[in-house]
Amino acid sequence: MFRIGLVMICLALFACKNKKKDGRDAEGFSYEQFSALFREAALPYQLSDTAFFRNRDTAVIRSAAFAELIPDSLKSAWFGEDARIRYTAMAQLPAVQGKKFYLVKAAARDKKIVLLAAFNNDRFGGILPFLVPDGDPSTMQVSSIDKAYSIVKTITQKKPGGLSAEGKDAYEYDAASRRFNLILTNPLNNGAAEVINPIDTFARRHKLAADYVKDKKNYVSVRDGRHPNQLLVFIHLDKNAGACTGELKGDLLMTSANTGIYRQGGDPCVLSFRFTPSSLVVKEDEGCGSHRGLDCSFDGTFTRKKELKPKSRHKK
Repeated sequence: MFRIGLVMICLALFACKNKKKDGRDAEGFSYEQFSALFREAALPYQLSDTAFFRNRDTAVIRSAAFAELIPDSLKSAWFGEDARIRYTAMAQLPAVQGKKFYLVKAAARDKKIVLLAAFNNDRFGGILPFLVPDGDPSTMQVSSIDKAYSIVKTITQKKPGGLSAEGKDAYEYDAASRRFNLILTNPLNNGAAEVINPIDTFARRHKLAADYVKDKKNYVSVRDGRHPNQLLVFIHLDKNAGACTGELKGDLLMTSANTGIYRQGGDPCVLSFRFTPSSLVVKEDEGCGSHRGLDCSFDGTFTRKKELKPKSRHKK
């Protein structure tokens, strides 16, 4: 009787061990099995539509639970109603601060696209169409992810006379909201880019929190951080009629009452910030080429913009 009881305990422990190893969540999705299908890739990562069409990845994602994580509205928009979509593992990118990206090829009928799936500490976070070939021989698409996990989708179209036009969309993934946020868009054949400041509405109670500008296309936004010695910064550059563009968003660590430094793990870029009552001086200490064009830098002096306060209404 003792032996039978011992065997039953061992079987129960074995079953619990297997269940823990499988790691399925409440929806039946196993992150461990999903992740094991992907080959590892390094950052920065880039994929063009021509390289995508040559891709021969065969690790099929057979998890119905993964397919259910993608909203039906998105699947219908990409492939139409009731499409039988085949998902194939392409690559996984290194984890940064608990965030990890997976590139998945989705194919149905006569259409193939690349999806970017985000996970926060092994939990599904969101999905973004990373590369959507349009079948137009006059266009070329390139999508990339830099070491700061900024995502840029570029489309170039050949024009008569050897000319070309370019469109660009830039995204950043926000783990808190589990969403990919569009931070810049420059539609193809629409000369002026619309810049979206991703931290514009954040709190600005800190004495240094403000907008520091050169003009409408070159500015630094500083907002309250999560800690007293930390601020949040967003830099946008567009110099020389678009020949030099760049963006950077991240945490600014204050090293004194009026100086700070941008330095993040996995990002070679280092910036120094020096505040005065009326300006901000930014100096690029180490290479930030992954955030900007090759022939320019983030160096510069930006004037503090006065905050417009709402006029108070007094009763007569």
